Amino acid sequence: MRKTLYISLAFLLVNCQKQIEFELPPVEQTFVVEAVVESGLPPRVIVTNTQGYFDPLDSNSFANIFVEDAQVELYDGDTTYQLTYSFINSNGVILPGYTSFDPNIIGQYGKNYTLNVQVGDKEAHATAKIPQPIILDSLWFLAYEAYDSLGFIWAKFTDPDTTGNCYRWFAQRINSYTYNYDPPYDNVIGTMKDARPLAPIGSSTDDKLFNGLTFDFAFPRGEDGILEGPDDEGIEEGFYKRGDTVLVKSTTTTYPVYLYVRAFENQAVSNGSIFSSPGNLPYNIQGDGLGMFIGYGVSYDTLICE
Repeated sequence: MRKTLYISLAFLLVNCQKQIEFELPPVEQTFVVEAVVESGLPPRVIVTNTQGYFDPLDSNSFANIFVEDAQVELYDGDTTYQLTYSFINSNGVILPGYTSFDPNIIGQYGKNYTLNVQVGDKEAHATAKIPQPIILDSLWFLAYEAYDSLGFIWAKFTDPDTTGNCYRWFAQRINSYTYNYDPPYDNVIGTMKDARPLAPIGSSTDDKLFNGLTFDFAFPRGEDGILEGPDDEGIEEGFYKRGDTVLVKSTTTTYPVYLYVRAFENQAVSNGSIFSSPGNLPYNIQGDGLGMFIGYGVSYDTLICE
């Protein structure tokens, strides 16, 4: 009787499957703006076209998503600058985008910037501010208790006694590998460990919990999702190492940017999870397009991990 019941249940489960075919409605194409102004650097604006969720993504389709004929203008409160299409350095990655080689448009602390982007008969705009940077009080390397040579970077920081300050930090190991690893990393000796400043998950915060306080905090090493290294897996993952020379890029930003980065990182962590909740990122681009216009007030420090 029990065997018969098991067989019957299995038969029912198999025969409960039903194939359903349906056509998804066409996706209206629009453009997406990813723009950054930061102190000491020229503006960087990338304009791309949206794609459908099931559209193929290969080298050809990737190259075709970049918009080459947009009209991009940046106003700094005094002058309007026409940005030109070129290859730009987007945080260490060379991509097609818009910038200016005019030295007068280099990002400055305290300035508000207005961005206007026109693609065909569609137009979008946004504003961003470069806040004054808050300098870290001190930096040091501290080995993790389970390892002699691996650890985290610690910092002492004093937050101004004004609510609403928001921060994001990056770090880049600018020293080179001194030996090779197992394949496929058997030829890394002599190459720089990080090609660009990296922000780990949880890199952005506001000051609601520490307004006006001085405190110590530690941060792990971020990973490059484009150029993975030999120490991005195994016991070295997330750690800095004795002998590393680290360029620390600490930035001050605004509350909308903090909300955007936090939502972006949450989606990155939960990507592919059946328990995650889908949602749109909190953009500040207004008009016909989508995207984010970010302002960073930047300060740099260099630390040798000893």
